[in-house]
Amino acid sequence: MSADPSVLPAPEELRAALQGALHLPGEAGFDRAALPWNVSVTARPLAVVEAADPDDVQAAVAHAARHGIRITVLGPGHGASARLAGTLLVRTGALRRLEVSADARTAIVGAGVSWGELQSALDGTGLTGLVGSSPVVSVVGLVLQGGYSWLSRAFGSTAGSLRAAEVVTADGARGWVDESTDAELLWGLRGGGGRYVAVTAVELDLVPSGELAGGRLMLPVEAAPAVLAAWAAATRSCDPATSLWASILNFPPLPELPEPLRGRSFVAVDAVTTAGVDALERVLAPIRAAGPVVHDTVGARAPGRLGDICEEPTAPAPAVQRGIPLTELPDTVLPVLLGAATAPGRFLQVQLRHLAGAPTRREGFATEIEAEYVVNALAIAPVPEAVAAAEQSMEALAETLAPWTGGTLLPSFVATWRDLGDSARPDRIERLASVARRLDPQGVFTASLDA
Repeated sequence: MSADPSVLPAPEELRAALQGALHLPGEAGFDRAALPWNVSVTARPLAVVEAADPDDVQAAVAHAARHGIRITVLGPGHGASARLAGTLLVRTGALRRLEVSADARTAIVGAGVSWGELQSALDGTGLTGLVGSSPVVSVVGLVLQGGYSWLSRAFGSTAGSLRAAEVVTADGARGWVDESTDAELLWGLRGGGGRYVAVTAVELDLVPSGELAGGRLMLPVEAAPAVLAAWAAATRSCDPATSLWASILNFPPLPELPEPLRGRSFVAVDAVTTAGVDALERVLAPIRAAGPVVHDTVGARAPGRLGDICEEPTAPAPAVQRGIPLTELPDTVLPVLLGAATAPGRFLQVQLRHLAGAPTRREGFATEIEAEYVVNALAIAPVPEAVAAAEQSMEALAETLAPWTGGTLLPSFVATWRDLGDSARPDRIERLASVARRLDPQGVFTASLDA
């Protein structure tokens, strides 16, 4: 390891090898480059490389291995944790390769491409990727973390769409791998990636978009008991072409928020289907009848507009998040969940995602969706004291829901203060660790979650 673990060794050597930029602590641009999307995470890397191309990623990995330091490779989106501290952080936002083959139903996507960009490129093709709720998350990042998609009930996790990947290994070598060259590596990259290689691009399956429709219904929180009951009933009968999510939203009394939202709470139902608007409206009719709809965006959707449905922030924010898998959702759970979600000052959002019936498209570390439903709790935490309070509230929520909890989470929903034990059983974690020992025996790469 480096003689001084707080200083990047031979920085000018690395800078000379790069087409992109190297930012060191104290230099102009370092704080901006080091800032994660989740600004509640305090991470002080040794330096930040803004890679201009895959060659820069290769140079950075080789430098880290040569000088005995650890490295983290991070694209645009939400992935960050305090474990970035003391590493060489490589930003891949400039890796913009995007090639769609409509005939083959595949896409090659660079590590800097967001889901919004890929989905917009698919408009008019009759195809879609297995996109999640946010347009700003990187395609590669979601694949490597498992990925709950709007289309998971029909096509499985996003990680299951991974066909091949361009990787940089700990010895600095770069090349494409697929099932024929390293099936075990592909198994690990599907949800367990980012801990033993750098991924600079992926090749993904695309799926038929059908008659895409979707949108959000928002109603006053006073209607929440009836809305949640109608939503739960709808999830028990809707076919796999349709995904239904429900959320309690608690907007803080901030002046920058629109007056109709400021300081108020709502219940929202978000929906997507590949079966067309009419089919979706039949599913949503009992939910509409449960109270006055104050916000309605339901309609036909192009693939590029799926990321708009949940109206999530697209700018960096100080967030704390935790997922909780549920094996069942009896009616008795709903008032318990509603009471926890509306407790003053705890959560910005508590969301329920219906995932029942999701198939396993390909084998991988995190391609199997075991939970019938997943709860995702979100809080805004602008100061360290608020982060600790939010974590405590989420642990209390998990304890409250323990009687109905079971199965595993995809890593994208595992809280940053927890570990991969929430995502997989010990035998699968050991299998992933064995891939890491083979490909990264010196522990050059750092992952955001402990195994």
